[in-house]
Amino acid sequence: MPIPFPGMNPYLEHPDLWPTVHRKFIQAIANRLDHQLAPIYQIRICERRYQVSGEDSLVVGSPGFSWRADSNLQDSDQERSLKDIAISMHPKSLAPRPSAEAANPDPIQAPQKRPISVLVPVPQKIYETYLEIVNAAGEIITVVEVLSPKKKRPGRGRGLYERQRETIFGSPSHFVEIDLLRGWEPPSIYGPDESGDYRILISRSEQRPRAELYTWNVTEPIPEISLPLSGNDELPLLLKPMVDEACDRTDLLVNYRHSPLPPLRFEESLWLEDFLQQVGMRPRIS
Repeated sequence: MPIPFPGMNPYLEHPDLWPTVHRKFIQAIANRLDHQLAPIYQIRICERRYQVSGEDSLVVGSPGFSWRADSNLQDSDQERSLKDIAISMHPKSLAPRPSAEAANPDPIQAPQKRPISVLVPVPQKIYETYLEIVNAAGEIITVVEVLSPKKKRPGRGRGLYERQRETIFGSPSHFVEIDLLRGWEPPSIYGPDESGDYRILISRSEQRPRAELYTWNVTEPIPEISLPLSGNDELPLLLKPMVDEACDRTDLLVNYRHSPLPPLRFEESLWLEDFLQQVGMRPRIS
């Protein structure tokens, strides 16, 4: 049974957990739509494939943090681990540093050379899934995207996604973009700078370039949306049950004694501490 967060569980955004949550969340949406859509519609799970290498391959790779519930890392140890990994993934960190022996060489005996740890640009094949709602004629009525880090971070993944997005905006298909990741810059939109941890963009083809943007914070519930379909057809959609379905059993891997990644702002951190104490996931400080 997932912890009853009011909206999104911020711990699920961790790089080790999000790929599984992302896949299960898309599947949960597809299952729900399959039961709720009228027979004139069909739901398709589509896949986008591409390959990255060089710096992109370092960016999209999952660091492999140990964040399981049975982890023995203390907070300070984990923070050091995160810093070490962040440094190792920065290209400048690959430059060799002079050792203490090199700084003060022994005039009699030459210092022994030791290997340094580096990263190599291993090519990676990327598979991203998204949803299409089609009619009986096979026409794409609505495209539903759930953002991943690859679609938000600078690099080839984001570039490909931005081009796919523009193609949809120039088509007669509606577009729904769900962003449940606090990290990185959201895809481009024009309008008031509405702050929020999470976003849902709904672009109805007949209203473009105007679109609807929902934003909310980690302390707030996920808003109910209406999925645009053919003509005046719309389908009310509650995403919270599907988020809970996606994180069921996955959240058992989380150690709630630690802070989520990315870190929360100070006010939200205080709220999270109180919330986890209320649900019994952290001991109260007397």
